[in-house]
Amino acid sequence: MRSGAAFFIAERYLFGRKGGEERRGGRNYLRGAALGVALSLVPLVVVLVVADGMIEGITARYLETATYHLQVAPYFRKSGAALEETARNLERRRGITGAFAEVQGPAVIIAAPRQSSADGAADADATRSGRSSGAALRAVDPRFLEDAGAKAYIRAVSGELRLERGNEILLGEALAKTLGVGPGDLVSIVTAQSERSESVAARPKVTPFRVRGILSSGYRELDALWALIPLRAAGRVLAPETSRSFIGVKVLAPFGDLESARRELRAALESDEGGGTGWSVATWKEAERNLFTSFSTTRALLLLVMTLAVAVAAVNVGSALVMLVVERRRDLAILKSAGASNAQIGFVFLLSGCITGGVGGLAGIGLGALLAWRVNELIAGLESLANLAARFRALLVGAPLPPAMRLLDPAYYLERIPVRLEGEKLLLVFLLCIVLCLVASLLPARRAARLPPLEIFRKT
Repeated sequence: MRSGAAFFIAERYLFGRKGGEERRGGRNYLRGAALGVALSLVPLVVVLVVADGMIEGITARYLETATYHLQVAPYFRKSGAALEETARNLERRRGITGAFAEVQGPAVIIAAPRQSSADGAADADATRSGRSSGAALRAVDPRFLEDAGAKAYIRAVSGELRLERGNEILLGEALAKTLGVGPGDLVSIVTAQSERSESVAARPKVTPFRVRGILSSGYRELDALWALIPLRAAGRVLAPETSRSFIGVKVLAPFGDLESARRELRAALESDEGGGTGWSVATWKEAERNLFTSFSTTRALLLLVMTLAVAVAAVNVGSALVMLVVERRRDLAILKSAGASNAQIGFVFLLSGCITGGVGGLAGIGLGALLAWRVNELIAGLESLANLAARFRALLVGAPLPPAMRLLDPAYYLERIPVRLEGEKLLLVFLLCIVLCLVASLLPARRAARLPPLEIFRKT
């Protein structure tokens, strides 16, 4: 029996139309198994695309607005002017699209009281006075706010995204809501300053700033901490012992080969300083190792759970083939009597399992890719239906209308999930499905190959 004949027989097991009730039952088993494979692949594809999109969206925001593509940090403290000079020298190197000096440190921000109105009445929002919150204080080069990558993710909620004076500050949207401040309001930044006296380790320093604007990166985790001040103000606010200085470098391909960029940066730094090695160079994967490892681990666990569902569906393919072997014993006995070998009979059932998995895999991947492609619209539709049902229920019982529900609250997640269908990953999912179905078909194929034809004829 040639491979073409084996394929024809295997295909007829799944797609054949004519035959008795017994034959239709075997086909129904395989079709049900193919449907099970398809349904198990739909959530796997959706989770794969959505998880990759959310991780990519969050990662891109970190890279362009906080972590940079690479970080160049001095081993010894350098002034803001020295950092700026080194950053401008690096920007002239090939493949570097931007280099920005920055000083970071912890701080506590306190909302200052607003002035009373002309008639002496207290401001209606005076209750905000004294509100405080911890913050990640960033003294940045004002050119950073004009960078194309930063502008793609940072938007002005109110006020202006500019730092022209030394006493101006930009606050993240969530941080500003906690403090109850807006553009034009005064805030006090409390930082720790080192004390020369041995009896006192440190003392607090309070520095007033005026809010120039409220910004949002589209991700609450960042907006709840950010407080940006001009780089030239770092020296009078942040002490060397409680802050870190570095140069954030951006390159053409942040997700590409960063090791080459690291070597070029080191060569450039050594050349500028006459062979000195007073700088460390870290990629974004190293600078935020814990964060991105957490993302990757969560994604892997989700995919593992979804893969187990596909494995269960593949086991159903094996069960369907077992039932097919039982129902087609007479056909198998005839094939063996006509000269088909055990290996050829086993190959027919292995091929049947692969075809069943392939049909289910194509259907499941196609439907899953369609749902993933329109996932944002799907979420919006589900939100509308849920809110409509909640309002209808409130009207029926005479209760006040509930607030709008958000399945994907932009205050905690991304405002919109980036969707990108990658053919290579979908192909790997399809191949995984075929392999699992092939493994599940081994036992039925072995059982079919060992059927004794004479005993079957004698019993039937």
